[in-house]
Amino acid sequence: MEYSNLNLSDDVFKKLKDMIYEISGIFFSDQKKYLLETRLSKRISVLNLSNFEDYYNYLKYSPLKNTEIKELLNSITTNETSFFRDMPQLEVFVDVLKQIIQSSGNNAIKNIRIWSAACSTGEEPYTVGILIKENFSSPASGIKFEIVGTDISEKVLESAKKGIYNGYTLRNASQAILGKYFVKTDDDEYKIKDEIKNMTTFGNVNLIDGNEVKKYGSFDIVLCRNVIIYFDAESKKKTIENIYESLKPGGYLFLGHSESLHSISSLFKLVGLGKTPLYKKE
Repeated sequence: MEYSNLNLSDDVFKKLKDMIYEISGIFFSDQKKYLLETRLSKRISVLNLSNFEDYYNYLKYSPLKNTEIKELLNSITTNETSFFRDMPQLEVFVDVLKQIIQSSGNNAIKNIRIWSAACSTGEEPYTVGILIKENFSSPASGIKFEIVGTDISEKVLESAKKGIYNGYTLRNASQAILGKYFVKTDDDEYKIKDEIKNMTTFGNVNLIDGNEVKKYGSFDIVLCRNVIIYFDAESKKKTIENIYESLKPGGYLFLGHSESLHSISSLFKLVGLGKTPLYKKE
């Protein structure tokens, strides 16, 4: 079937976008109807269905609907990311880590946990691992760093676990970093070394589901960058509440440089300004 000729009616668009919202909290405005149409047309072809209404009914009633919902989420999520993305913010991240360690005083911290929420194909959590190795390499500190990367899409998580990347997503990495933390496996292909991979675990999490978030315990720092821009007000509120509950007292939340908790939540104290939004759980 030529799926490029499929048309998504307003009625079925509303049913599909409401279903997606209920499942994931991701909100498709009317202006994004074409985007949804484009991304789901291929699934209609793969399943050999005739139209979008058939696809909606498949998602709702098919015995295989749970499997297809995973494919739906893989299709609609945006996965634009790269290593060392927004470096000024990551420099603040390193400073915050230093503050956490220094503020412990005589009560020496033994374990620091960092959560990369909506980690996509793994560039952010692996970047965090590299920054930790570069800045906190002394074994005398006795601190164990644990990084958890989660995403709603199982497809991107499988890619993250493999840890294989091309030169484009590594465009911000220096040759020294590439040589130190990656093994070149092809002309334009690099595999992350085990010393970084072993610091990181990955899991499938829906950020609006508090029970799923709770399973991963509490964190010192949460990176949730360029994520809530895809949510409406209610989903943003749920997500931020879940993140707040997952943070240890005194823990920090990083959002994307264009994101803010203004009008979403008053749970956090704003301690970063300008291009580095930084929020603290008092």
